[in-house]
Amino acid sequence: MLFDLRALGYFVAAYEERSITAAARRCFVAQPSISMAIKGLEDVLDTALFERGRQGLGPTASAHRLYPRACALLADSSALLQDFRRSTRERLCLYVQDDLMLPPLQPVLDALGQHLPQAALHMSPQATDARLRVLSEHCRPDGDTFQPLWTEPYVMLVPAEHPLRFRKSFALPDLQDIPLIEWPQCPLHQSFLKLAAEQGVVLQVCASAAREELLWRMVDAGLGLAVVPQSHAAQARHAVVRPLHGALAFSRRVGLSCDATDIALQALLAPLAATLNANRPSPHHQAA
Repeated sequence: MLFDLRALGYFVAAYEERSITAAARRCFVAQPSISMAIKGLEDVLDTALFERGRQGLGPTASAHRLYPRACALLADSSALLQDFRRSTRERLCLYVQDDLMLPPLQPVLDALGQHLPQAALHMSPQATDARLRVLSEHCRPDGDTFQPLWTEPYVMLVPAEHPLRFRKSFALPDLQDIPLIEWPQCPLHQSFLKLAAEQGVVLQVCASAAREELLWRMVDAGLGLAVVPQSHAAQARHAVVRPLHGALAFSRRVGLSCDATDIALQALLAPLAATLNANRPSPHHQAA
C-alpha cells in the first residue's frame, strides 16, 4: 500500500513538535487532520507510533524508526517536484547595463514575472549573450528593437564643502580648470570629453573611478566634482546635486531592447513598459 505523503508530513510535524496541537498549527490544519493521519499510518504499519499522555506525544520505537525514512521520502518528493518544475521553465537571459542602478530596475523584474511567469531569469554579463536587454538607447546593439522606459538627465555632484556648492547649475564653460573625477565606464564619457575639447574647455581631471560606487565615495571625500546620471546622485551621502544646462545638458533614455527577429519577445516590450510605467514610484525618472 502506498504511503500518503501528506500523512507522512503530518507525522513528521507531530514527531518534532511532540504535540497534536502544535503540529496542527505548524501545518495550518485542524487537529483532527493530524490525528487521523497518524491513525491511518498506524493502521497501515500495524504498529503504534505515539503514546498519548499529559505531557504530549511520546514517540514509540516504531516512530523513531519511521521518522528518518519519512523525512527522506518527503525530501525526495520535494526534489522531484522542483526538478520537473525547473525543467519545464524557459530560461530567459537578461542583460543589465553596468552603470544602471538596480533598485530602480526592480519594477522591470516584477513586470517580467507578471508577463512571463514560467520564465527562469538568468542575468547575463554580456549584452550579446542575452535575449532581453535593459540599457541606454545609444548602447543598444545594431538590429535591436528598442522600447523606452524612462529618460533621466545627468547632473553634477559637488562635494559638500566645496566652494562651488553654492552654484545653482553648471554649464560647459564653468568646468574650466575645475577638479573633476572622470568615470571612463560611463557610455557618454567620450561624448563629454569630445564636447569639452570642441569648445576649448580644459578639463582638470584629478582622479579616475573604476566603478560607480568609488565615484560617489571620492566625491563625498572632497576629491573633486563628477558628472553622473540623476539616478546615481542619491548614492552620494554628502554631495550637493546641481543641474547641468546648455550644451552640457546630457540625458540618457533607458529602455528594453531585443533582436528585431525575436517576434515573441518583441511583442512583449510595449506591455512590459506599460506595466513598469504604471507601477514605478521613482519620482526622479521621467516617463519616456
